[in-house]
Amino acid sequence: MKCPHCKKEIENDLSKWLDIPELKIFVEIEVHDKNKSWDELGLSKREKELLTVEQCIWLANSKYAKKLKMDGSSSSDDFFIQQPFNLSRKNGYVAGFYAGSGYALLT
Repeated sequence: MKCPHCKKEIENDLSKWLDIPELKIFVEIEVHDKNKSWDELGLSKREKELLTVEQCIWLANSKYAKKLKMDGSSSSDDFFIQQPFNLSRKNGYVAGFYAGSGYALLT
């Protein structure tokens, strides 16, 4: 099945996805592939499929934050995001979103 917003192929079970019409994207509700590296997941070839910094900030401040566990309710649901800095990407650095009980940060 294709995302109606971006037309990318997504898993058929829509109960695992949250429609974010304001951003014109679907987001997986549960973080999976925990404790795996960027390289193990082959993300350098699929980086454009990841959320951007701007999307993460918007989602963390939105009504969707709790459902996506971006509200600090989980300390084990961190995830990779698109690297916003070309120099960091060139040097092999990755970016991620983290949320704890009293904070949220982008690294």
